[in-house]
Amino acid sequence: MYKLITQIIQWLTSRVAVIYVILFIFCISFVDLKMLDMRIKVRHLNNAIPDFSALINFSRDPKEVNGLNWVSYKKYFELILSYIPNDLIIKHLLGYVDYYMGQEQEAIALFKSSSSMNGQGFFWSNYNLGVLYYKKGMWSQAAESLFKAVSSNTKLTVILIQDATVYKQIFNSPAFKYSLKDELDDAQSNTYILLLSSLFNLKQYEKVILISNIGIANQSLTKKDAFYYYAGLSYLEIGQFEKAFLLLQKSIAIEKDNPDPYYYIANIYEKAGQLQQSQEFLQVSYALHQKHDPRFPYDASVNLQFF
Repeated sequence: MYKLITQIIQWLTSRVAVIYVILFIFCISFVDLKMLDMRIKVRHLNNAIPDFSALINFSRDPKEVNGLNWVSYKKYFELILSYIPNDLIIKHLLGYVDYYMGQEQEAIALFKSSSSMNGQGFFWSNYNLGVLYYKKGMWSQAAESLFKAVSSNTKLTVILIQDATVYKQIFNSPAFKYSLKDELDDAQSNTYILLLSSLFNLKQYEKVILISNIGIANQSLTKKDAFYYYAGLSYLEIGQFEKAFLLLQKSIAIEKDNPDPYYYIANIYEKAGQLQQSQEFLQVSYALHQKHDPRFPYDASVNLQFF
């Protein structure tokens, strides 16, 4: 009996040992295959990296199209998505490319799907979606996306961009000579301006005044004259001419070359019966319009961005 039990134990031990050996060999083979597949993918991606110089130059100046090959960027971003389907950064970049390739609906879908992560808004996707809607005159949709952009966690956005391999490739390009913080601050200012304009077009004047005050108090934002301008316009619309006059004057004190505040101050003077002052401001407004300063109106010069 003791001998039989001993034989059974030996047999079981031998069987288990064989199973463990098989499992070990299987695991080793699986790891090797996985590593091999990863190396192939990395090699494929490295061979597909485009020159980002033309894309960077275009983003800074949409008239700069020298050497711009949208197809190369589209193929590269689509290749990455085929390996990492839920990559927020790549969806955003592909959306940017799709928009300028005339594939607007695909761009909208990509911006929407990359607009948030774990409940936190991603600034650039919401910004681009807002700009896109704004250019189409879809004020409600623009306001919704732009509000999400100004409410997003910009620190998270910076971290996501700095940690993304593809952005490291973009920033390593000799064409990239910009401060990421300055670019983000300027884009945030543009976001506020488009949001204010959208709300103004929706005749939501109280919201315009409230958000203008928030923008004025934010020290990191530029183009403060625009915030005073939209607040002044809103007070003008609700019949508070004295406040409108003071805010429009403040706008001019910050930026004297924008023709629009002069025009509305001329209207206020006209309503008050001060025709000479009205005519003087109209003449200044007309002269500035003739200069065709590309900065004005602010909303006309805002375009989609990816950094």
